[in-house]
Order: sequence, then structure tokens, then C-alpha cells
Amino acid sequence: EMFVRALAALLLLAAMANAQILGGFTAKKVDDVPSHIYDAVRTAAFEAESNKLLNVCSYHTQVVAGVNHAVTYAVSGSCTDGELARVVIYEKLGGAGLEVGEIVAIKAES
Repeated sequence: EMFVRALAALLLLAAMANAQILGGFTAKKVDDVPSHIYDAVRTAAFEAESNKLLNVCSYHTQVVAGVNHAVTYAVSGSCTDGELARVVIYEKLGGAGLEVGEIVAIKAES
């Protein structure tokens, strides 16, 4: 019986280690940025030059009462040695609209 309890505890710990942290951001592939989120970030980043391509460096999502889409992109240069910025776009439940957060300059992670 002691062995069964120890095994159950070990399995529970292993499952918890692989589980997503509730409320935390989850890393996604940069190619997975939905087109409507990409367009919102590009418009916020480049305003009048909204036809300019956006170099996405990282993409994370967070499920809340809707979805937060955190997009980091290169303002100039590359993702590893350029000037980067991050913006969070909040997508309301049921696609009821987007709210663009503040654009924040960040340092490149080399």
C-alpha cells in the first residue's frame, strides 16, 4: 500500500510539472499569430505605414475572460540584436473586439 501511495504521489507531481500554469502565458510559434492579431499589432506599431511587414520575434497567449496575445517584434534590426517592442492585444470573448495595450520597448535576448 505504501508503494501505491508513493507511485500515485510521483505521478501527480509529474502531471503537475507538465501542466500549464493557470492564468500564465503560454509560448506559441511565431507563425501561429492569427492574422487579425498580426494586423492589429502592425497597425499599432507602424500607424501610417500599416502596409509594412512586421518581424515577429515571439508570441504568447494567456486565457483570461478572453485571450491576451503578447507579441514581441523587431522595430529595427533583427530579433537577436535589434530594437524590440512588445504589445499585448486583448481579444474579448466571442470575438467581440480587440483592445490594444501600450507598446513597450524591451531588450533583445541574445
